Amino acid sequence: MFKCEQCPSVFTAKRNLVRHGKTHAGIRFPCTVCDKLFNDKSHLKRHMKNIHGIVNVPAHLRPIPAAPITTQPAPAQQVQIAPQIFVPDAPAGGSNMLTEDEICMNAMDEFEDTG
Repeated sequence: MFKCEQCPSVFTAKRNLVRHGKTHAGIRFPCTVCDKLFNDKSHLKRHMKNIHGIVNVPAHLRPIPAAPITTQPAPAQQVQIAPQIFVPDAPAGGSNMLTEDEICMNAMDEFEDTG
């Protein structure tokens, strides 16, 4: 059994304790489409797929992610946010199609406008 040193939670697998520990570290993953925040990256991915229909953005289309924030939240319970940008996969071809660079720039502009 693996016990959390910061709360009464107990886990049967160490990986679950490690994932749980991130909740105490204040790491949050925001949805870039709506205002929801998630404690776990897999929960954000599931939300993006099930709610917004965004899945499997190819690595070459993803912007470089910011480093995860691992500091403790401030005493006033302020939460640091690890930004995520999802770029839709667009089929190639056609002169009216956006280039990969244009898609990335549009996604970054939308992210900046929502912040």
